[in-house]
Order: sequence, then structure tokens, then C-alpha cells
Amino acid sequence: MKYLLYSWAIIFLFTLNFSCKNAEEKTPEVLPEETIPLKEEVVSETENIIENDTVKTSETDTIVSDQYFYTTEGDKAAIQVRVGDVDNLGFGWDPGFDPFCGQNTSIHRYPWEVDSTDHEGTDRIMVVSAYKRARSDGYTSYTLRAHTDPVPIEMNYDPPAIEIKEVVLQMMLDDFQSPVFGSSFQFHINEKRLTYVESVINNLNQSGPTGKLVQVGMLPEDFELFTSGSINISIDDPINDAGDGFAIDFIQLLINPTSEYKCNGSIRGIVKDEQGNLLEGVLVSANGLVQTLTAADGTFVLNEVPVGMIVVSANKSGYQQTSKASELMREENKQVTLVLKEKEAENENYVSDEIKEKGYVNLYGILFDSGKDIPKAGSEPVLKELAGFLRNNAEIKIEIIGHTDSEGDAAYNEDLSRRRAKSVRSWLKKEGIDITYILADGKGEYSPVASNETDAGKALNRRVEVRVIE
Repeated sequence: MKYLLYSWAIIFLFTLNFSCKNAEEKTPEVLPEETIPLKEEVVSETENIIENDTVKTSETDTIVSDQYFYTTEGDKAAIQVRVGDVDNLGFGWDPGFDPFCGQNTSIHRYPWEVDSTDHEGTDRIMVVSAYKRARSDGYTSYTLRAHTDPVPIEMNYDPPAIEIKEVVLQMMLDDFQSPVFGSSFQFHINEKRLTYVESVINNLNQSGPTGKLVQVGMLPEDFELFTSGSINISIDDPINDAGDGFAIDFIQLLINPTSEYKCNGSIRGIVKDEQGNLLEGVLVSANGLVQTLTAADGTFVLNEVPVGMIVVSANKSGYQQTSKASELMREENKQVTLVLKEKEAENENYVSDEIKEKGYVNLYGILFDSGKDIPKAGSEPVLKELAGFLRNNAEIKIEIIGHTDSEGDAAYNEDLSRRRAKSVRSWLKKEGIDITYILADGKGEYSPVASNETDAGKALNRRVEVRVIE
């Protein structure tokens, strides 16, 4: 009996030990952020239709595993193109989550294993190319520089056979934090820099990290970028030593969108100056999707604003632009107050600060008479400040670019803006500035920073830009 009890005790202990080990093997480990988790496998049934050698799929607004989607027969737009799978960087969505209706994603772990089958530039951590040794976020700290270079995202589709009347770009962006880490992202499509898109991206603060849909309306002057059926989208900060890592889940292009593409909300608010005076005629815009002018009492209403991360910006001649980022949800009525500060003097410090942060500065104090290309006498103070900056930064190579609004003939405006830029360069030469490394060009009405549909927008587009090119 004694030996029998010993035998049962041994068997019990062996069984208990085996069970505990087996349980340990089956219990998932809660990984720390610095541990690289395997990318979660996302499976979604989709319908593949092969027509004229072009793969078209039936898209849903939840998890979609396809890396490419194209249709001219959908209900969201006359032409709808998407690259990148709709899967939250491979982590999947929470139950009932609709990435197209304004919610933030849940906080997810990082870094993660890059899947080579993902569309180039999506579902991977990227770090701004100018980063060297500055304070950094988790994305930057827990990845290797060799694997985090920004990668452009290409989209290809059949060249549109229709007139382009509206273009909306939908981007599922993750962990952009310019306000925290001091990055200043540049946004290019086919090498054309779109600064009005940058003002949206550089207001994002997605700590967590979390992702959110960002929707941007393209200005009519940029519709030509989408006529060839091939676009290259680049997002990077090549100037500032900022440890800002970021990721992109997918990008979707809607040409001539219908009302079916968007969940809506509204934004109401008031614009005033620092003394509390209500400002009339301020141009207020929400991601370039909807815009309006403030009434006499400083109020504005933006209806049917597509949801997501919305940057509400206010612009008025004589004041600095101000912006406020808001997360707009479906059927939400957001209230916003914007305070405009009087515009800083365009002195040498202002020029230097703007160029160091953004790589360019827009100068509105260099004035010309209508149709003329010689700077007015009142422009001399700003020109002298520009000359002072160039004397103290002789090593940089810059381009002076003239811009106009859309009034008049486009070809004439382009020629006029080029003559104005050359006139500024000639003025600098007379001041003793070495112009060997100063180029001059004019874009006319083709590179606006605001809509030309209002006088306020036109005033913002009439400017002289100084841009660093090396």
C-alpha cells in the first residue's frame, strides 16, 4: 500500500508538471513594445473579376486584403483607386470599426514585421530622412535606420476619359506627430510640392500610436496631376533633424466623388483677433474639402464635411494663418474658435525661421502694380531683409518663384510671374548679393496655396516664394 501511494504521487507530480509546461506553451505572451510581433494574418473573402486583363475586386469598408483596387463602376466616385490593404497595418480593426467613418484606431504595438507582399510604402515604419540624433518617438527608437527610409507610394490606373471636376485623396495615416517632434513634412505628387496638403499633415498628433483617416481635397490647379493615370506620392521631411516615425496603411484616390463616399459632420465656429474683435471675410477651410468666408459677426458654418482628422484653417490678409486639428465623427457638430494674430514683420529672422522649418517662405510684402514686373517702392523693406538673410547664408542655393492668382490669361500670368522673379533677383544683385546660386522662375497660377474662388484666396496666391533647392 505504501509503494502504491508513492507511485500515485509520482504520477500526479509528473502530470502536473507536464500540464503546466503545456499551458505555458499555449498561453500567448504579452509582448513589450520593443519586441517585434509577427504581423497578424488578415483574411477577407473578396470577389475577383478579370476583365480586359485588369483585376477588379469588390471592395468593402472593413478588412480588405487586396493590395490594389480600381473601378469606374463603383458608387463612391467616377474613378476609385486604392493601393495598400485596408487592415490597420496588419493588426486588423476592432469589431464594428469603420475606417472610413472618422474613428481612431486602437493603440497597437510596434515595431512589426514588414510583409513583402504589401504595396510598396504601406504597412511599414518610415522615419523622416533628415533624422540624425534628435529626440525620437518609439517608431524611430525601436527600428533600424537602414529599414526605415521613406518610400514613395505609386498609384497606376487607366487615364481618365472624363472631365475631372473634383479630386479627394483619402489616406489612412498612423503616428504622425509634427507638433511634438518638430518635423515639417513635405508632400509631393509627381514631384510637385503641395503645401496646402502639408498644412494638414503637419497638424496631426497621433500619439499612441494610433491611425486615422485623413481626407484632403485637391485644388483645381492640381487636377492635371491625375490625368496621366500614374501618380507618385512622397511624404518626408528632408530638412529637420526630427525623430518622427510614421506609417501609412492605404491611400485611396477618388476622382469626381459622389456623396456615397463620405460619412459627414459639420463644423461651426467663430474667428476673432487677439483683442477679441470678430473678423469678417476670413477664409475658413476644412482640409480643402469645404470652405467658406466668415460673416460680419465672425461666425462660419462648414456643412457636409467628410469625417476623419480635419484641420480647420483660417486665412486673412494681414494676419498669420492659424489652424486647429479636430477629430470629426459621423453626424457630429463640432464647435471651433480660431484666433488670428497680426502677421509678423517679414524681417530677416522671419525669413530664416520659415526656411529652416519648411525649406521655403512666402513673402507678401514684395508688391507689384497690376501687370508690372518692377517691385513697388513699398517693397524695399522686405527686399532688404531678404538681402540680409542671403548675405548671412551665402552657402545655400535658392530659387525665387513668382506666383499670381487665376485672373487673366494663364500663359500671360506665368510669363509675368517669371519676369517678377527675375526682377527681384536683379534687385538683389544691385544690393551686392552674389546671384550665382540664385535661380528665378514663375509658376503663374499653377501652384496655389488656396482656392481662387474667393478674393481672400486670390490674395494668398499672389506672392513671391523663396525656396531652398540645395
